Amino acid sequence: MSPDPYGRTGQASSRADLVYLTLRQDILSNKYRPGQRLSEEAIAHNLNVSRTPVREALKRLHAEGLVEITPRRGSIVRDPSGEELAELCAVREVLEGLAARLATRSISHIELYTLERLLNDMEGAIAEERLADLEELNLQFHETIWIASRNRYLAQQLRQLRQFVQRLQESTLTVPGRKEAAFQEHKALFAACAAGDPDMAERVAREHVRKAESVRMMVWRRSRCA
Repeated sequence: MSPDPYGRTGQASSRADLVYLTLRQDILSNKYRPGQRLSEEAIAHNLNVSRTPVREALKRLHAEGLVEITPRRGSIVRDPSGEELAELCAVREVLEGLAARLATRSISHIELYTLERLLNDMEGAIAEERLADLEELNLQFHETIWIASRNRYLAQQLRQLRQFVQRLQESTLTVPGRKEAAFQEHKALFAACAAGDPDMAERVAREHVRKAESVRMMVWRRSRCA
């Protein structure tokens, strides 16, 4: 085993990693909201560790851009700017398009069946106004395409980007008319994948993300003006 770059023992390193992973997931899942203060003492107590691994974890999260550390306020969950959100969305658009393009070349019959089933379930969720179910179905639809791309690193990056974007605000599907429009966009993406048309799949996927993120930016601006 290679030595720890910070000179920690194996046990200390494990504790620090555990605190880091726990806090990171709590931030991305919105347990800790943007602007919320992170108390080293409270976190250490909740995780049954000393403040040292907590302090180290917060420094790592600061380096990732998830936490701000200031002399007077201490550590707070970072609230990204509109410019940063736009940059995240731009990267996601390109990667979603690439995933769709790759998926047309390797998607299996089972995965196509899964996408078709998810579309049927989405239609039912929209008709019955089951927004939470629709959110989960939407995630499963995209996840199926990411997996079908047969590129694990691409899928990993897309999952991470989705977490970063979603933690900033509620779903775009709550905006009137968006869930119906998104459903039609998903149908077009399925058709392109089923036809094995990489150009069409990439174009439809990127357009889908652009429309969703346009709504997301609108909601974000309204929330900052409220």
